[in-house]
Amino acid sequence: MKLKKIAYIALIALGTFSCDYLDVVPDDVATIEMAFTTRANALKFLNTCYSYVPSHGNVWKNPALETGDEIWNCAENTYYYSNGSSFPIAKGNQNTSSPYLNFWSGGTDANNLWVAIRDCNIFLENIDNVPDMTISEKSLWRKEALVLKAYYHYFMMQLYGPIPVIRENIPMYASPEETKVVREPVDDVVKYIVGLIDEATVDKSGLSGSLPDMRPEIELGRLTLPAALAIKAKILVLAASPLFNGNTDFSDYKDAKGNNLINPLEDPHKWELARDACKEAVDYAHISGHQLYVFNDNLMGMQISDVTLRELTLRNTITSESKYNKELIWGMGYDTEFLQKACNTALTTYQQGAQIGWCVSMHNPTMNITEEFYTKNGVPMTEDKTYDFLNRYDVDVVPPGHEYYIEKDFRTAKMNFNREPRYYAYLGFDGGKWFTLEATSDKESFTVRNKAGQISGKAIDNYNVTGFFAKKLVNYKLIMSASQNTSGTVGYTFPIIRLSDLYLLYAETLNETLSAPNAEVYQYVQYVRSKAGLDVETGGLVQTWATCSNNPDKPATKQGMRSIIRQERLIELSFEGQRFYDLRRWKLAMEYLNRPIRGWNVIGEGEMDYYQMRYIYQRKFMKKDYFWPIKTEDLYINNKLLQSPGW
Repeated sequence: MKLKKIAYIALIALGTFSCDYLDVVPDDVATIEMAFTTRANALKFLNTCYSYVPSHGNVWKNPALETGDEIWNCAENTYYYSNGSSFPIAKGNQNTSSPYLNFWSGGTDANNLWVAIRDCNIFLENIDNVPDMTISEKSLWRKEALVLKAYYHYFMMQLYGPIPVIRENIPMYASPEETKVVREPVDDVVKYIVGLIDEATVDKSGLSGSLPDMRPEIELGRLTLPAALAIKAKILVLAASPLFNGNTDFSDYKDAKGNNLINPLEDPHKWELARDACKEAVDYAHISGHQLYVFNDNLMGMQISDVTLRELTLRNTITSESKYNKELIWGMGYDTEFLQKACNTALTTYQQGAQIGWCVSMHNPTMNITEEFYTKNGVPMTEDKTYDFLNRYDVDVVPPGHEYYIEKDFRTAKMNFNREPRYYAYLGFDGGKWFTLEATSDKESFTVRNKAGQISGKAIDNYNVTGFFAKKLVNYKLIMSASQNTSGTVGYTFPIIRLSDLYLLYAETLNETLSAPNAEVYQYVQYVRSKAGLDVETGGLVQTWATCSNNPDKPATKQGMRSIIRQERLIELSFEGQRFYDLRRWKLAMEYLNRPIRGWNVIGEGEMDYYQMRYIYQRKFMKKDYFWPIKTEDLYINNKLLQSPGW
């Protein structure tokens, strides 16, 4: 019974309760002790440790998909659709009495991650007791649990800032005061998390017992050496970023001993640690065979243009089956069927009947994010010397050269003209082309028609509220039918970390350690831009800015390159749940998330009515929103826990 009490007390310490600690062990195992009597049961317990990884492709469970400014819904609840977890946070309704997406003490749409950490501790304490396992296999599983434990601490730190560190479960003989854990300074939390991953990755031999370079298909989602090193890199980047590195906004946020929980003094060395970790992660990703994705699916003899081929490379980077995607470093599960439906649109008359049951068009990119994408010249809209930014909302007929992007002779807003390839690969819009497997040799793509009453326009309770669709998240094989047959739906592993993310993180950290950017900074940003089809004519981003931008020297300065890297991340990783965390760690959330959500007037039936920019919702983000609140009830249970600042 000792292990049972240890597990229970560990939860009390955090001010949380679990109805039955036995819900974390296999269904056919009566006690924790029995969970480690055989290899088969131990594997089930390890799988339980993995099961707490938040579902990154789930709009209800991933806090980063809908709580920022890049996606908006027509309503929090409709007759056919309800999002009562993440969307209320986006609308500014987070609270202390019953927090949304409560990863601290758990809820309907959020796992209690302290339970996850508790289970990792139980696993680490008992894995050596399993009799029918080799030493090397025990070593491997132990390393997986160490990295998972590190990841759960990191995930909590992203949302709550300073957190308790659960080094081991509190023993049954602990006094009541000893069970009351406290928040620890962020620097100490980071040091502990990194130490866990260092312990798990000290052996990089690739031999039995060490984390492998790759996993076979049946083990996709389980941790590898590149994934562990990538998680370490992201932790150290977060620690080096302005939110936690020299943030004076929270200088009065101290523990009972008067220690700053967030260091108000900037430490440049943190960027050096992050840089080295990013480089190590990139190097081992390359050694392990990771590379940027290139589309090579068999289209059964279908002839497509080079433009469409590039679009499929950019789209399928996210939506391809993971066994073919070497850019994916770590992702979990195939929880993406609903996400694809929510991002999709009806493209043919027979598909219109499917819109209701499919909850189509409930995950809509905002105009805010669409204006972040570059022009065809690869520079921001506001910087392009040839781009008519002030008149971007005016309507005109599609100019020549857009036949693979927009229907010929269609009239649409000028902002849809002369944009970079990712704009057309990641976004659907009125008049825009959309490739699916239903296309034929004489009709390479379908056309989105989004005005009210049209095929993909507002005609039912669920509708696109902004006028833009997240085409990036929809596999080209998805087929929507009135019978709601999902046989054409391809589940894919939603990325937690991919190689482009690491490239841009390395460029960012390297730039921060230099007085001015060097060739290596440009090189790693260029890898991502070249994949997107940018800088082909100029030969590189430096030349692109010199030729096309009204700020030609921008890439030459540290500040200018910082801005370029940040915008590159906002574009390349859009709709993947990265922007939410990036804006927070850069301390830019108050700037971006207080701007009104904008879109087209989707209730308009004609051109003049539809193409009117309208304000949909006024976001409100305050300083306290950087760190989510702990439920008030949990603070009563553990009176040593500090509430997050401002709550």
